[in-house]
Amino acid sequence: MERMLRAAFSALVGSKYAAVVDGRLTVANLIEDCERITTYHTGITQPAKEALRAALKACHDANRERNRVIHDSWATRPGSVTVTLPGTSHEVMVSARTVAEARQLADQVAAVTEALKAAMAGALGSGWALVEDELRAELGHDIRAEPGG
Repeated sequence: MERMLRAAFSALVGSKYAAVVDGRLTVANLIEDCERITTYHTGITQPAKEALRAALKACHDANRERNRVIHDSWATRPGSVTVTLPGTSHEVMVSARTVAEARQLADQVAAVTEALKAAMAGALGSGWALVEDELRAELGHDIRAEPGG
């Protein structure tokens, strides 16, 4: 999902130089920036904007759940039990997560990624994903997030 969001960001900005900026953005920031750009993008039809916003909202929801699973989990116990510390709370809660639930979340992330890919193709055409890699191809290496890259 993150890789697809970075490609979407570059395509929505419409510049190979967007890859210089997107490496510094978190997934949440990428989603928010893509939503904002979509709102003001004059080259995308209203129906395509709506489809893209729906796909980005699904990415937001999946990312929020992914963050809860990854960042709130502090320890595991025998079986499927995970000790969690939700958000900024100092109250320890014990919750059970099964392998099937983790698989379901992975499937959700994959599905929203495919929905985003389809919405971007509907909005900007089939070559939209190539924008992000233009500068990388010219330079012969990846763009680093830190200065001097």
